Formats: sequence, structure tokens, C-alpha cells
Amino acid sequence: MADEPDASPGIEPDVPDVPDATNVPAVPNVARIYDYFLGGHTHYPADIAAARRITAASPQAPLLARAMRRWLVRVVAAMTAEGITQFLDLGAGLPTQDNVHEVAARHHPDTRVVYVDNDPVVLAEGRPLLDPGRSVLLMGDVQDMAAVLDHPDLHTLIDLTAPLGVIVSGVVHFLPETPATAAQFAALRERLAPGSALALNSLVSDGDPTGATTLFRLYQGETGRGQLRTADQLRRFFADFTLQRPGLVPLDDWRPDAPVPPSALPAPLIWGGLAHKP
Repeated sequence: MADEPDASPGIEPDVPDVPDATNVPAVPNVARIYDYFLGGHTHYPADIAAARRITAASPQAPLLARAMRRWLVRVVAAMTAEGITQFLDLGAGLPTQDNVHEVAARHHPDTRVVYVDNDPVVLAEGRPLLDPGRSVLLMGDVQDMAAVLDHPDLHTLIDLTAPLGVIVSGVVHFLPETPATAAQFAALRERLAPGSALALNSLVSDGDPTGATTLFRLYQGETGRGQLRTADQLRRFFADFTLQRPGLVPLDDWRPDAPVPPSALPAPLIWGGLAHKP
């Protein structure tokens, strides 16, 4: 592995300006690594170093980040086409291009979005970029769904008695495969109104076991957490929700709306799907 690999094409390799160097995070963060892969501006030396180590060992990583963003755009469009006008983005990460509130507003002017993340940097950087009255960013964790769903600021924008679109992108493979994780998603599904939609994706081992294992070990080494799952294990997060066409598939196979250049297509390491609550 090279000590200083080149940044991937389109990625700004420079460190962002940091007003107070004493507050620079010393530990890499999933959201900021993802921001780096997408060409964002809110990442720090520890994140850049981690992203470069990951990319050097698995060049697929930046391609997968961009595939997740393409998938998110299509999922939000599909939800709005079904009449959903309120959204909950769990583990939202840092605002970049084509955020949920931006995509949803293209299809329906009255959409409302609540973003949730457990990183204070995400909140500090993200809140000024939101649309007041239409979107809000809350501190919260997918491993404490009750606190998220009972947050008073969530209820200023979202009516849990009406259909809600929930997005969990790039998060599940950082969660342990434990009864507690399953219970948190069961609590989420229970609180959703009929007609709600749940979209999630995760690194899975089915399409390319070797590539998926390599990438997972890299992420786990940088973050210290996670679980590599099979597609069947990922499907259990939907439980009795009705999985929509084309099912649980590699991200760029999920209702593609435009061709992707072969050089930008990642290996089928991250799969995603959309399901409705009956």
C-alpha cells in the first residue's frame, strides 16, 4: 500500500480551512470520509488519510460512494412519485450535492425533511445549508430510534400518523449484527404509518465476497465497528414490509434512469432496496 496515494479523480485533496486547529478531529469519521469521496469540503486530515488508505487498498470505495448518491436520488424520486412528501434521513452525513430536501423539492414543492446524524461536525456544518421551515438536522443515533422519533424538533416537520419516507444509506454495515440492532429497526417499522416507505442499502458479500470482505475490513479498521452481511441478512431489516421492484439489488441496478460510464460503475458490493409498509 502506498504511503501517499493520489486522490481519486474529481476529489479535492486539499485539507479544508480550519478556524481553530485545536478542534481538528484526530479520529476519522464515516460521514467525513464519505464527504471526501463525494468531493465535498468538510473533512479533515484524519479523514483524508483514512480515505486514501481505503482507496489505495480498494479503489472501488469512491465509486461506491457516488453510486450511493445516485441511488438516493432515484429512491427519493420514487417516493415522491408515490405521494410521499415527508422524509427522514437517518445517518444523513454531511450536506453535499443532491441532498434529500433538494431532490424532493424538484418533484414536490411542499416536501419536508428531517436529517439525523450523531456527529457534532455534521450538525455544525450542515444546519446553515438547510431550508428553514422545510428541513432540519437533529443530533441522534439509529441505535436509539425512540429518542429520534420522539424528538420535539422532528414533530415540527413530520407527522408520524401520515406516510413517511425513511432513508438509511451507507449506515447498516457500520452497525453490529445483534438483537439490539434488530430491535431498533423493529421499533422504527412499528412507528411508521401504513403507506410509509423504507429505503436502505449496505455492503453485502453476495456479489463479490472477496471485494466486499476487503472493503469491510478496511472500514472496520478505520472506524472500529460494523458487520458484513449477506443480502438475506440485509433483507431482514425490511421484515414484513413489501419489497418493491426490482427487489434488493446492486445499487446501479435499482431502477437506473441514465447510463453510467463503465469506468464509473463500481463492483456489486453495496446493494439496496425500497419497501412499503402495508
